[in-house]
Amino acid sequence: MRAYIKNNIKFLIAMIIVITLGIIGITYAIKFGDFNPIGLNVNTSTIRANITYDSTVNEGNITSTGNMLPISDTLVTGVDVTDTRVLKVKFMVTGVSTNPSNTIYDISLRDINMSSALKTEEVKWKLYKNGTEISTGNFSPTFDIMENNRLVLTNTQQDLTTSTDTYVFLMWISESCTDDLTTCTITNSQNKYSGKTFSATIKLEANTKSKKTLTRNSIPSNAASVAITNMFAPNNTVINNNIEYRYDTSNNLMEDVGGNIRYYGASPNNYIYFNCSDYSNQTSDTCETWRIIGVFEGKVKIMRNSTIGSYSWDNKNTSTGAETDYGKNDWTDARLMKLLNPGYESETTGGSLYYNSISGSCYSGKNNATVSCDFTNTGIKNDTTRNLISDTLYYLGGWYTSEIYSDQIYGYERGEEVYSGRPTTWTGKIALPYSSDYGYAADLGSCTVQLGNYNNSTCTSANWMKNIITNNGNNVGWLLTSHLASNNAWGVSSSGGVNYYGTYYAGGAAPVLYLGSELGIGSGTGTNSDPYRLSVS
Repeated sequence: MRAYIKNNIKFLIAMIIVITLGIIGITYAIKFGDFNPIGLNVNTSTIRANITYDSTVNEGNITSTGNMLPISDTLVTGVDVTDTRVLKVKFMVTGVSTNPSNTIYDISLRDINMSSALKTEEVKWKLYKNGTEISTGNFSPTFDIMENNRLVLTNTQQDLTTSTDTYVFLMWISESCTDDLTTCTITNSQNKYSGKTFSATIKLEANTKSKKTLTRNSIPSNAASVAITNMFAPNNTVINNNIEYRYDTSNNLMEDVGGNIRYYGASPNNYIYFNCSDYSNQTSDTCETWRIIGVFEGKVKIMRNSTIGSYSWDNKNTSTGAETDYGKNDWTDARLMKLLNPGYESETTGGSLYYNSISGSCYSGKNNATVSCDFTNTGIKNDTTRNLISDTLYYLGGWYTSEIYSDQIYGYERGEEVYSGRPTTWTGKIALPYSSDYGYAADLGSCTVQLGNYNNSTCTSANWMKNIITNNGNNVGWLLTSHLASNNAWGVSSSGGVNYYGTYYAGGAAPVLYLGSELGIGSGTGTNSDPYRLSVS
């Protein structure tokens, strides 16, 4: 699965927009750098794009200074705007891959650094592609901009082609003006904008839109993973975000973009007994009921059918190792990770309590706050169960917005996008569901929106994970995927949408783990009344 990282391509337009605001408007200077993109191998092909810019726009003032003055919106129409009151940046994208047709990309403003006074609906922008306006917006905080200093400019992902696509980005101060500057009402602009600054880069981020099936590991013939894989009999196809998925509607199984087999829908028969006190007599009295997420690299991945309580993902502050007082999104050192996994028994709070099925204090709330916690009945019951849990490589890549589809976040989780210096992988026993796990648990045939919009009734009614992670809609539930800010991680809101939260927040924790590949299913049909039973010697 690690090979999927090569399906993510990032092209950086090293264009720095630096705007210094003057008394009567904006004085700006634009600096362009190397436009050569970073090319990554995808299987045997290389996806690459040429990105160039037109230095003749803005009357040649690309690297010199000029005045950006207030202007009426009615004068900022079309790509032929030559008025120097408008910041105009023109660049061209041409795919030169041997097969660019399977590549889609977004255009974003990145590394935005702007004075707070500029975060207003009066500072506007438009993006044109081949002469047609494809998106528009402003810099008001209510426009949902600049998550971790980023703003996606494209409303939908664009197809990379071997022909040249021409983009024009416009930015201006909106005022009540005519084309006669003397009639502009600029008093407010003089007061609000004088001496303020804005800077950003423009970035292209691409990934493949065609499904890539990976080679699965060789696994024993009696393994539970084989039983589930052999059950998969695709009889339908579903298109979601331009990707064609194979679906087995009889067994509620689907194949994701990485070639993994997953359970999906409102109520699949994916129940399994686990964490039993007596594996020779697996019943609801001796075992907990867990749910099978799917088969990944020859291992069955399961999730507890309910949360174990609400705890901080991490609630360190600056005095205990975080960059802020709102926690730290490094799973390799997170307090919830230490609660779930072995090896942290020396920790005075929370360390390995769930793994060892004991009680104590756990971290929950801001600034190292704690609560009493008791896992004597809900923790891992015995060494037999502990020996069934596989040490597994978990991916820690993150992203900055929930306006993203399951296939996209799957790639980013296995990618390199993290807060500065954070690890991108972790090997351990127990973690949390990925954002992609939650996304793919929905029926993508009916739930066609991005993860942030999974709170609509169509998606919540077709996603078996929703009620588990959110404790039947009573609280936010944590996910493993981190945000690109230092102190945020992704979670599922009580209403079902994916969002990011400060890691100090007390969110529900539903443990996730992988079973050893040698385990087989002995009996059971996977229904709620007759869960699968593992063959445990």
